Amino acid sequence: MKKNKHTGFTLIEVLTVLSIAAIMTAVLIPALARARKQAKCTVCLSNQRNIAMALRLYIDSNNGWLPSAEPYPGKYGSIPQHWFMNPEFVSYLDVELRRNDQGNLLGPTESRSVLTCPAHRNPARTRHSPPEYPERSKGYGLSYAANAAMGVSGRASMPTEYRKESEFRRPSEAMMFTDASGTPHVPGVVLFTGCPRDNFAYRHSGKANIVFLDQHTEQMSEKEIPFFNRFSEKRFGKFWYSK
Repeated sequence: MKKNKHTGFTLIEVLTVLSIAAIMTAVLIPALARARKQAKCTVCLSNQRNIAMALRLYIDSNNGWLPSAEPYPGKYGSIPQHWFMNPEFVSYLDVELRRNDQGNLLGPTESRSVLTCPAHRNPARTRHSPPEYPERSKGYGLSYAANAAMGVSGRASMPTEYRKESEFRRPSEAMMFTDASGTPHVPGVVLFTGCPRDNFAYRHSGKANIVFLDQHTEQMSEKEIPFFNRFSEKRFGKFWYSK
């Protein structure tokens, strides 16, 4: 009678398999992390293209006029209705606008929507407003900011000057929306003179996603964005107000 031979793995074989598994893990985990980051960036770019498409629909429906980034009714003490609170504009994005118990608009408050970047942590809890004006604390559920060149009032008592698309001579160079939260006093809006460099959100490998008036998107680092007094007047003007 033949005896059954032991067919188990030797210690060397087990250690070899474990070593190979460890090497594969070390290679795959960073690759998966990079793929996850790239996927979030892709979704963010898609969101911004959808916002740009909504802008196009709004312009076509309003005889070439853009929605203001932060319109004031022209009455001192009034509260602005930011672009992300414009009922017609957000209707093209299928975003719900909510109100508080007093009936005041809160803006988008969803934790995830086309107005939120997947790389933005807790967007539903994010707000940028001065503590002395809590009633103006809008911006929940928002990851993007509009260029103030779309139209913004200098102060509450001054009516907003709206702009037409035809005023932008270089649509492919005019920034419209970007990864940003806005300034503490102006949520959802970036200002070419009062916007600090860190107001932009460089969520994607040190770069911010930006969509232009012609609907194309780009990624730009802090060094590439033409901030005030840092680049030539020509490039600064093209990027911020398309002159």
